[in-house]
Amino acid sequence: MTLNLGTTGIGSHPIDDPKKIIRDILDSKITYPYVPQLSTDEMIFQFHNKFPGLSIRKGIAVLDVNFPNFEERLRELKGELGLKSLLFKPHGEEIFPEFYEALFLFSEMLNHSVPSWNGIKCQMTGPITEAASIKIHPGNTKVIQNPELLDLIVKLSAEIAHWLSAFLIKTASLNKIRSSNVVLFIDEPLFPLSVENEIPYDEALEKISNVLQLIQCKKGIHICDNPISVIDMILKYPIDLFSYDANKYFNVLKNTNGDILYEYVERGGGFAFGITPNTPESLFGVENIPGIINHELNPEDFIPTCDELILILQKNIHPLAKKSIPIQKLLAQSLLTPACGFRNFNIPNPDEGERIVKRLLQIQEEAARKLRKTYELK
Repeated sequence: MTLNLGTTGIGSHPIDDPKKIIRDILDSKITYPYVPQLSTDEMIFQFHNKFPGLSIRKGIAVLDVNFPNFEERLRELKGELGLKSLLFKPHGEEIFPEFYEALFLFSEMLNHSVPSWNGIKCQMTGPITEAASIKIHPGNTKVIQNPELLDLIVKLSAEIAHWLSAFLIKTASLNKIRSSNVVLFIDEPLFPLSVENEIPYDEALEKISNVLQLIQCKKGIHICDNPISVIDMILKYPIDLFSYDANKYFNVLKNTNGDILYEYVERGGGFAFGITPNTPESLFGVENIPGIINHELNPEDFIPTCDELILILQKNIHPLAKKSIPIQKLLAQSLLTPACGFRNFNIPNPDEGERIVKRLLQIQEEAARKLRKTYELK
């Protein structure tokens, strides 16, 4: 079963009530419900809390090499990951509820929901952006600049991805969802910038590939920055979906190498087209935000129609006709999403932002229904 332009989200929401968020996601009728991220979640620590000395200080990920027994604990982690890579221990590094409450609540609530879903989706931090974000203390270097620590981040990410994908597949099975419609994205929001400044492209993609190889379901990469400089290289690697901001960077596929794009689509690859506004700035316009906050303007007046979202997608895919790309096949293997996460949608306040987020997801699915009919996707 193909994705058939299913609808999903990137992950983050403006409020901190996981039950409310998951209920909003399920009630929106999107076809690929997703595990949400709370506005209070620190994803680096959420997924890599086992890394010794790692903490979040004033919003910054810090690796303290003066942490008690740091060297000893680092050797233990390295040894454990080494045994897993040699298959002397089973693959997988478990995530616990105290670090990712929404994951387990999502599984529970999905099991008790009435509708049948086409698939499910989740996300985790990618090793390159993560390693480029963690500062080593003391000093002012980053983990990405330390080959030993970077290697451990990659190996730990791979084991976490293995366990997480298995958990998602089990959740899907309980809800009669095919494992082929379970999607796990590796979030690499800063990948183009990190690669350009810190590490060669080939090395970075090889490390991401090591993580992708242990994912047992459909796998994708999500990038926030303009991906034009890296998309040709990424599409050659073993991914099923490439996620990008199709609203802002609508020329990405137009500027992608035609032969590479054709081969990617032919082997089953698709895109997560980020067509839906995800921030107050992109929805209301910066100049209108004061009026929204002061209740002088009605947020409803700025909500896009499904036809407006369809125009954004068409703007992305129309240039592909000149490259002889099979559009129907591409869309059948793709998803529609917001441009990125909704974490910053706290205007006029977080609760009202969450209400708008739910409405945007509903309109996204309305747009998808019209597109499925237009392109005869079943």
